[in-house]
Amino acid sequence: MKSENFKSLIKNIGLTVLGTVILALGGAIFIIPFDLVTGGMSGIAIVVNNIIPSISVNLIITVLSWGLFFAGWIILGKHFALQTLISAIVYPIAISLFSILVNPDILGGLFYLKGSAHADIAIIIATVFGGFLSGTGCAVTFWGGGSTGGTDIIAFAVCKVFKKLRSSY
Repeated sequence: MKSENFKSLIKNIGLTVLGTVILALGGAIFIIPFDLVTGGMSGIAIVVNNIIPSISVNLIITVLSWGLFFAGWIILGKHFALQTLISAIVYPIAISLFSILVNPDILGGLFYLKGSAHADIAIIIATVFGGFLSGTGCAVTFWGGGSTGGTDIIAFAVCKVFKKLRSSY
């Protein structure tokens, strides 16, 4: 019986990591470079960065990740916090690593779509693929029983306070 619990735990951790990495890939390559405010932490970070350009999007995401993680720990408990800890660690690191792929000075800006000759089409591509990867990443993470460590913590906290609301079906 314990072997099944361990296998389930490993599967859930794997799904949470995979989902978080997919979410970060969509954010770093498609959403953040085009300043697409899609909601969530990347959306908040883009808005704050446009107001205060001296603070990087990656730093804002890191600070928000950890702030919401600790709020989730306090409001939602230790079990939830342990499930969310994985995303709180993986997401900021993955965003920073994937951001390298759009930097024109590194690897020739392998995924630097904004600076391409077809930048007007690139924004449509960024919107579609950014939305797809973000949605897929969240779905995989939730499927693994985890949280992306972002603004969904706020949704879970609201659902805890208002018992009639559900965060998922």
